[in-house]
Amino acid sequence: MKIVEMENVTKIYGSEKLGNEVRALDGISLTIKKGEMLSVIGSSGSGKTTLLNMIGAVDQPTGGKVLVDGEDVSKLNDDQLSVFRRRKIGFIFQSFHLIPVLSVEDNIKIPVLLDRKKPDNEYIEHIIEMLGLVDRRNHLPNQLSGGQQQRVAIARALANHPSIVLADEPTGSLDSKNGEEVMALLRDSVAELGQTLVVITHNIDIARQMDRIIKISDGKIVS
Repeated sequence: MKIVEMENVTKIYGSEKLGNEVRALDGISLTIKKGEMLSVIGSSGSGKTTLLNMIGAVDQPTGGKVLVDGEDVSKLNDDQLSVFRRRKIGFIFQSFHLIPVLSVEDNIKIPVLLDRKKPDNEYIEHIIEMLGLVDRRNHLPNQLSGGQQQRVAIARALANHPSIVLADEPTGSLDSKNGEEVMALLRDSVAELGQTLVVITHNIDIARQMDRIIKISDGKIVS
């Protein structure tokens, strides 16, 4: 079953008339299956983050079509896109973006509360246990190591039962030992919960841990 379908997607910034046109994506066609773990590699400026933003409905294509979980995101207005992102997409970034005055548990619950829903406490508890955060649940972010903060960021991304988890260099701020541990936890978590994972990485060892690798260069999939 397909969860992402991209058909001849382009994304252009700037203007040819003004001489500052940049084709961040140039005719991308890509299908991602439900439950698949996909890594995206490529040099800086190749279009990796733009691709992730298209899948996550953070940005809209200049041309082509993007369907995520059966929804044509190009047809959604700003309010609908906000709801779509909260309910369908879990984001994990290189910087953890935790709220410093909230506890670990409250940081994890934020996406659910923003969606004006009552947290599924049994599910949240399962995530906290799965990611080894039980004894850190009442800690503030500044009381955690980098690896622990990234675990909280993963738990937050999973909290709203998203269809897809998008991770942009999730180990970039971590040392190699913590990075390997965090990636193992992330893979195990999405596999157990039946979610789809897309990871941008410069680390070829991490890329090889996924089901499939695609390489982007100059806005095109080259392999």
